[in-house]
Amino acid sequence: MPTRVLLPQWGMGMNDGTIVKWLKQEGDTVEVGDPLCEVESAKVNSEVESPGAGTLARIVVPEGKTVDTGTLLAVLLSEGEEGVELPEPMSDAPPAPAAAPARSGGVSAANRPAGRKEPAAGRRQITPIARKVARELNIDLDTVTGTGPGGRILEEDVRAAAAAPAPEPAAGVSYPAAEDGPDIAETIPLTGLRATISRRMSDSGAIPTVTLTTEADVTEAVAMQRQLVGEWRAHRLRPQFQDLVLSATARALKDHSKMNAHFAGDEIRILAEVNLAFAVAVADGLIVPVIHGADGMTTLDIARRVREVMSRVKSNELHVDDMRHGTFSVTNLGSVDIDAFDPLLDPPQVGILGVGRVVQKPAVFEGDVVVRSMCFLSLTFDHRAVDGYPAGELLKAVATNLAEPGWMAS
Repeated sequence: MPTRVLLPQWGMGMNDGTIVKWLKQEGDTVEVGDPLCEVESAKVNSEVESPGAGTLARIVVPEGKTVDTGTLLAVLLSEGEEGVELPEPMSDAPPAPAAAPARSGGVSAANRPAGRKEPAAGRRQITPIARKVARELNIDLDTVTGTGPGGRILEEDVRAAAAAPAPEPAAGVSYPAAEDGPDIAETIPLTGLRATISRRMSDSGAIPTVTLTTEADVTEAVAMQRQLVGEWRAHRLRPQFQDLVLSATARALKDHSKMNAHFAGDEIRILAEVNLAFAVAVADGLIVPVIHGADGMTTLDIARRVREVMSRVKSNELHVDDMRHGTFSVTNLGSVDIDAFDPLLDPPQVGILGVGRVVQKPAVFEGDVVVRSMCFLSLTFDHRAVDGYPAGELLKAVATNLAEPGWMAS
């Protein structure tokens, strides 16, 4: 039976990808795990590996083509398979422009400055970020000349086209007036990472979830954070409160494994390793990198891993392996002064912990009313997989780990 090679979704932040280069050609023999092609997306660049062994019988998506995740890229045939009808390859030519006039903001052939070439016929190399910016700025990519290697269209090429004077409309052509209603300051297309988040949150909304909230006394955790400043100085790391929360959560999940699970169809998969995902805000949404094997790490190890991943996020070098196989998530809105909230699940995970800001307030401690550092923790869980009591036990364990953080000292 033919083996279908599909474009995978490498983490929540991937909506589509561009085939940069095919590493194998039609007729080549491949083994399981062989890299077939290089893919570039907005947040992750990686290689698609062969899901089976055999012959690469048909390449469906050509180089330079951007397609949605889940799209058929190629077909493999095993030894002895003959006479199988194969899908037709996609055209690598750019789509024909729409018949209706549109203000593209690009440069028409008649108005193109001297020295600028006509768009090349056939295959066009366009980076994903250039496509994204073109959609946002309503730029017709057929009017943009690429300055990258091999004529590849880059982000700056699109922005240059947007800044160029728009062509005058032909005689007798008028643009429709805005409909009655309030003036629109900005329209943001739901594309790329934002579209992926929207779709995933819609999926999450269909899951029966419950959110439990507790107010944790984190006075000792804050003191531990200050203590670790000196202990970690030799490692050139400055501890953050989130490092302590991630470590406390990983420790709690070791003892409450029902929450370290995936819900898959008609079964609940309790996972042997704690792969702790943590939400990171980026320009157009959020991504969720993963700390693999967090249950076997010290607080210092976790902090190192977070800094490594954040460095790759900032340099746009996040790898697919940084985003895969999360078993439980943590999201922190304390930096924007949020106390408590309902975090949304990232299926198939069955739980996610929301962390609010740390606030000093009067609280009863050992029979006296004193000022303590307090923080709300909100746990959302999939009620199909877990009931309230075991979820509450996990939340209590996290709060206890933060209240009694002596174990975090290096």
